[in-house]
Amino acid sequence: MSRSEKILPIAIALFAPAISFLNSSLNAEEVNYTLLIVKYLQGTLVLMILWYLNRWLLLKTENSKNKSATIFGVNAIIIVLVTLLASSGITEDITIDSSPFFLLVRLSLIVLIFNIVLRVFNEQKKNAELQVQNLSLKTENLKFQVDMLKQQINPHFLFNSLNTLLDLVESKSEDAVDYIQNFSGLYRNVLQSAQYDFIILSQELEFLEAYSDLLRVRFKEAIDLQIEIDPAQYDLLIPPLSLQFLVENAVKHNQLSIEHPLRISIKSMDDSLEVSNKIIPKEYSAPGEKVGLINLQQRFSILHQPISYGEANGCFKVQLPLKSPSHVN
Repeated sequence: MSRSEKILPIAIALFAPAISFLNSSLNAEEVNYTLLIVKYLQGTLVLMILWYLNRWLLLKTENSKNKSATIFGVNAIIIVLVTLLASSGITEDITIDSSPFFLLVRLSLIVLIFNIVLRVFNEQKKNAELQVQNLSLKTENLKFQVDMLKQQINPHFLFNSLNTLLDLVESKSEDAVDYIQNFSGLYRNVLQSAQYDFIILSQELEFLEAYSDLLRVRFKEAIDLQIEIDPAQYDLLIPPLSLQFLVENAVKHNQLSIEHPLRISIKSMDDSLEVSNKIIPKEYSAPGEKVGLINLQQRFSILHQPISYGEANGCFKVQLPLKSPSHVN
């Protein structure tokens, strides 16, 4: 029950009889204050009964086919009984010098107004409940989408890392053992971080450093990762594996060699990070599923704000908005 629904019937029951009786007493030559108080209490009681009776009827007949007829019939009986009691002398009239007909009309109007107000409250309550249900469904749906996207992280990361390991083994590289050791620790961190929607930027950078170590095992000095981030941003939040996705994407789609290393820059903006690399497209680029960038787009859109990306001056740039810890639900 809303606050207004609690206060309104009390306010009506207290003030409506008072106004009516005050007006009648001003026009009367003599005022019997004892009788006036009794009639005031009678009027207050009748109004409270009518309010809560109609509220109860609306709730009980909500799914009834004869809802209106039932409410009308019960109220008609109550109004007639009150009018007969007031005019028979068994009890004092609710208003001073009111005829039974006038009392009957007044009570009928009061009941009509009560039903209108109660129906408005009822509709507002239903709308509020519907909004809560819709919000709950929307939240559950977004959570499901995020969980589905997280499930794509581990297989995607695992697939690419094993491809790298396969290349090292086929080439009989001595770095294969180091790669396996580094990869096992890194993948453990991936499994732990992937269960969270956000991690602090400093943790993401630690993961990125570990991932870049794996890349250097394979590509040596062909990758130049430049990180210029304001330490004040270290406590801001970012979806896990975001930077790894972008670095992996740059390596996948660009040529790189020790003579011409692929430079990937990550630097601070206002409340975001800008990740950029020079575009040196591979001559024969293998078709990909584009899971990294698509995954990143969807996760940021659901969890925080959309990312922005595009080509400019021969560079591919992606801007990742960071989130303040105080804005996390």
